[in-house]
Parts: sequence; C-alpha cells; structure tokens
Amino acid sequence: MASTNGSSSETSSVVSNDEDYDYEYDDDDVKTTAADIPTSITAQSLMWKVEQVDRVFDDPERPMYPNPLSLKPNTPLSWFVDEDDAVAAKVNVLASDTDLEQGIKAEAFTLAGPRFDIAFDPQQCKAAVVTCGGLCPGLNTVVREIVMCLRRQYGVPTTYGIPSGYRGFQDPTTWIDLDETKVRNFHNMGGSFLGSSRGGHDTKAIVDSLEKEGINLLFVTGGDGTVRGAAKVAQEVRARGLEIAVAVIPKTIDNDIPLIDRTFGFESAVNAARQAIDVAVTEAEGFPLGLGVVKVMGRNSGFIAMHSTLGSRVVDLCLVPEVDFYLDGEGGIVDHLTNRLLENGSAIVVVAEGAGQDLMASVGAAQGDVITDASGNVLLDDVGPWLVGQLKPRLNEKLKGKTPYDDEVTVKYVDPSYMVRGIPPTTSDNLFCTQLAHNAVHGAMAGLTSFLVGSVNTRECYLPIDLVANKQNVIDTNHQSMWEYVVFDTQQPSFAMQEDCRGENDVIVSASGGVIVGTDDECPI
Repeated sequence: MASTNGSSSETSSVVSNDEDYDYEYDDDDVKTTAADIPTSITAQSLMWKVEQVDRVFDDPERPMYPNPLSLKPNTPLSWFVDEDDAVAAKVNVLASDTDLEQGIKAEAFTLAGPRFDIAFDPQQCKAAVVTCGGLCPGLNTVVREIVMCLRRQYGVPTTYGIPSGYRGFQDPTTWIDLDETKVRNFHNMGGSFLGSSRGGHDTKAIVDSLEKEGINLLFVTGGDGTVRGAAKVAQEVRARGLEIAVAVIPKTIDNDIPLIDRTFGFESAVNAARQAIDVAVTEAEGFPLGLGVVKVMGRNSGFIAMHSTLGSRVVDLCLVPEVDFYLDGEGGIVDHLTNRLLENGSAIVVVAEGAGQDLMASVGAAQGDVITDASGNVLLDDVGPWLVGQLKPRLNEKLKGKTPYDDEVTVKYVDPSYMVRGIPPTTSDNLFCTQLAHNAVHGAMAGLTSFLVGSVNTRECYLPIDLVANKQNVIDTNHQSMWEYVVFDTQQPSFAMQEDCRGENDVIVSASGGVIVGTDDECPI
C-alpha cells in the first residue's frame, strides 16, 4: 500500500507514456524545502489581499520535489506559476478616482497552474475522484482529465473512481480503478460514468476510508451541497493530521457557485435551452396568436434563462427567481404579452423553474409544507403549467375582438428539463473542463488543499472552499452586468427589485452577470 505522506527518502521511479519522464528521484533531486515557498501571499503583500489557500503540510522543513513537467526538455520556466502570482477579483476601476486607498488591499486570488516544485512524490500517490449531486454536461470529461493529467503529466500510478457520490466511499470494494484506456472516450459521454447521488455524506466514514486505502489526493466535483461536504472532509482530514489534499471542481448547470466566471456544463445547458426556445418559436409562429412558454432549470439563480434569452434573440419575456413579477395591472406581464401578440402575432416566454414561487404562494397555488430532497434543496412548485394556466384566460380576455378572426391564444408549452443536463458537453465546455481538471491536479500536487478551482476574469484560480461554501451566485440586477440587456432588449417591464445596499467597491460582479450572496452577509440582497 502506498504511503500517505509522499515523503519517503527511498528512490522511486516515475513511469509515464512519455519516455522523457522516465527518471528517478534521489536525494539530489530533493533540494527545496517547504520553508523556501511562501505559505501566505497575504502576509507579504502590501497592495493586495490575496485569499490564502490551505496547505497539506505544516512542516517548513519538509522536502519538496521537482515537478516532472519541469524535467521535460525545452520546457520554458515561464510555463510554471510563481507563488506570488495572483488574479485581481475586480478588473473594472474608476479612472478618475485619485484615492490610492481604493487600490490597497484589493481582493485577489491565487493563480492556478503547475508549480516548479511539488509536495508529493508522484509514485507514492494514490488519488480518488467522486461526482456528486445532479448530472451535468462535462462530468465525465473532468474525471477523464484528472486521470490523464495525474498519469501522463505526473506519473501517479493509481486513481480510483468512487461510484454513486459520497455514499460510495463507505465500500472501497466497489471503487473503480481508472486508467487511460478506461477513460479514453469519457469526454463524448453525457451523464456520469461513476454515477451520482444526493445525500449520503458521512464525514467520518469518508475520511476513514481515505485513510485506510492510503488516498492522498481527493478530487470532488459537485454543486453547492457538495462543496459544503468537501469542506467538512477537509476539516476532518486536518483535525486528524492526515496528509491528504482535497480539491473541488465546481459543477452546476445553474451556475450558482459565487465569485467564479461560470461553472462547467453551464454553456452546454444554455445551448440545449436555446434549442428548446427554437422549437417554441416554430410552434408559436405556426398559429395565430401563438404563445410559446419554455421552462428551464434554475432553482435560485436564473442564469440559464437569462443567457438563453439573450442568445436566442427572439424572447419577449424572461422570468427569473431573482426578480419578482406580477400578472395584472399596469406594468404587469399580461399587458406586455398582449402588446407583443398584437404587434408580432406571436410571443415567447422563458421562465426559470424557481421564478414566481412567492406569487404562487400568495394566490394559494403553492404545495403548502416545505419539502426538501436528500441534499436539502427545497422542492419547488411547478411554475410552468401554473403560468400557462394564468396567462391563457387573461390574454384571451385582453385580445377579445382585437383580431380579424377573433382568435384565441394558442399556447405551446415546452419543458426541456433534464434534456439540458443529460447531454454530452460542447467543445467549449470540454476545453473548460480540461483546464479546470488539470489545474485541480496541479494545485493538489503542489500541496494545496481545501480549495476550489475556477475561472476569475478568464484566468483559472484557486479559491478557499470556505470562501464560497454556504453562499450563492445570483443574477446581479442592481449593478451594470447583464440583466439590463434582458430588460432593454425584450422591452419587458422592469419590476421593482430589492436594493443592494452594498457600495460598488464592495461588490464583485462575475463575467456571467452574477453577484455573491450568503447567509453571513451584513447586507444580503
């Protein structure tokens, strides 16, 4: 069984398909110690507040190893990341601002990528990867690329796939030994080869299995609930003094992980939603006063609805969880759709699954008691059929006698639902998954732990798990982001929105138009 500390003084051979990587570590290779590498950029920086990422090893005299990638001939040193490389959280500034204090202690994140020195002897490593929560395009690509990067770039001999989410840790006899042959075609598959589940998280049992099986590199991919679970695992690992790196690759088609540009699978889901909108357009334009209603996923965050609306260029009304709407009266959606139907002969509505929940409750259409699934997610009332039922009679009344043949509204309801998440990833998402997976491996091999890898301002970074756990990414409706494009482009009513009392300097808006909210905010939206 492999050692869990990777610090053996014995010579070990790193095997690789690339003959350039056939070499052995000896005492002359291990020249760097952990003390030579800064453990906290924050303490050294006068201008930036770089969010510190935990490290597996606390011993400053612990030997470090040369990265196998650095031994490949003709590899430029510039391909490796220095410990003080960071990415600014905010790239927009007020050019006329002369207050230098605004630039001091500005937030930044550790830049992801391969380090010149690594903390583990690759040949003494065992890795495990698990997929949790709902399915998402790109899950299999992430698993594939973790295996490929570990094996091809570092020579790590063993990577286990944990079946069925967190619960799979409890029975190591079911773990799947993943090699290059097994994962070769994963990137062309939808779903999850390893399988997934909700719930089943037992922190003690998970860490017991990791310790018993000699795992020292753990890669977890999942959404907000999975991130919280990974944080608990990392805390338990540290409490026991185990030398195990815990890395998270965030996954959610809802794009509701805060601070990062987007999550993998989101773009694939938006493309699938766009296809559903195209179907609704065809159906709506085939009948007089045709109304196409498309319900897409988005429990608490309406990013799929917003992005597919803007990408399709044909939507007349977009409803998201972040913005309350009303049906009747001046500025209501019925008047807006009435005008659209009279002007164009058809109209298209895109609604996120989490939209209108308070409105449904106020009119007595809600299910009553709050019900949650195994992950703790509140089960939503079905807004799609309810919205159709509310709109059709109201629109018929508004339109009566206003068309030559006195037509009634013909509603075509499209619910792509799981079709947007069970598909293989797009080429762009495959590339994004590759970048995230490889950078997760680079970070773990460098001895970083309890971190999440994500893109910030188009550059991959390492973020402390605690920075994003128990927080959400929601559409920013208060600052210049993307929601104003929806309102201006569709000409839909700009409903009153809850004001964000945070100042511009306190808000970080993501590239996809999101802003962070959480239970511990002094002024949550």
